[in-house]
Amino acid sequence: MRYTAVMVILNYNDKKVTERLTRTVMEYECIDRVVVVDNCSPDGSYEELRDLFKKAEVDIIKAPVNGGYASGNNFGIRYAIEHYDPEYIFVANPDIAVNETVIRNMIRDMSNHHTYGVMAPLVNQGYNVWKLPDFIGMIESLFLVWFTLDKKRIRKRLLASEHSIVDAGVVEGSFFVIRSKDFVAIDGFDERTFLYAEEIILARRLEEIGRKIGVLTKERYDHLHSASIRKEYNSSKRKAFPNFYKSFYIYNKYYLHTNRIQDMIFYICYCLAYCERFVYDVINRTLRIKMYDKA
Repeated sequence: MRYTAVMVILNYNDKKVTERLTRTVMEYECIDRVVVVDNCSPDGSYEELRDLFKKAEVDIIKAPVNGGYASGNNFGIRYAIEHYDPEYIFVANPDIAVNETVIRNMIRDMSNHHTYGVMAPLVNQGYNVWKLPDFIGMIESLFLVWFTLDKKRIRKRLLASEHSIVDAGVVEGSFFVIRSKDFVAIDGFDERTFLYAEEIILARRLEEIGRKIGVLTKERYDHLHSASIRKEYNSSKRKAFPNFYKSFYIYNKYYLHTNRIQDMIFYICYCLAYCERFVYDVINRTLRIKMYDKA
């Protein structure tokens, strides 16, 4: 039997958050099945979630290794395709919230616009859309202020648009829908990345087969911003940053085909951006201490 839509939720040490989202979306009539992938959580998530959803329309599976976001989602999506053959796959972080109407509209728009391989709503918090980067764009992505201002400008344009669907370069990996046949055609996410740049590479791969990415400007979802990553890196903008370099280097080398001079320039900019994040963490920590003292 072929399903229309399956949601894949990737869990890592967020069993309570994952349980909440799973219980919500399993009640949505437009979602035929939920597949929860535990990415080798050391907190017992897999066993607890498996016991909680024994009799539900939910599959709790465990990745063989924690290979990061790309590997974990590929494992779950391939499982969903093999077992349920859905037309659409919804990819969701456990720390998002989205109502059923939004999901219905996403399925409707994917069904009506066949040139799109991926669609996503706008996030209520922060920015989830940016340009598909060239080499200069990759350098921009390293710097918090520069990149944030550019995403802010893009969001402002999208909010002002009269069109319900607008072409985009990249959408954040926290929540989107992808056609199963397009996922298969591009061989999914690049598993050489562990964290970061997955969405950029996905967008590049879709572009190579002539598929577009669309933003639904009238639809919204909530994102609590990477609870598992915050716990892993203690809310630091700097501690997770080495993963930026590793993943971005893969994108530069294999998708932009950069030369040695460009690689050297990129490394210098990475070092400068690391310093920017160090300053950010110091200021952020100082402000938190002041707020605590006032309380």
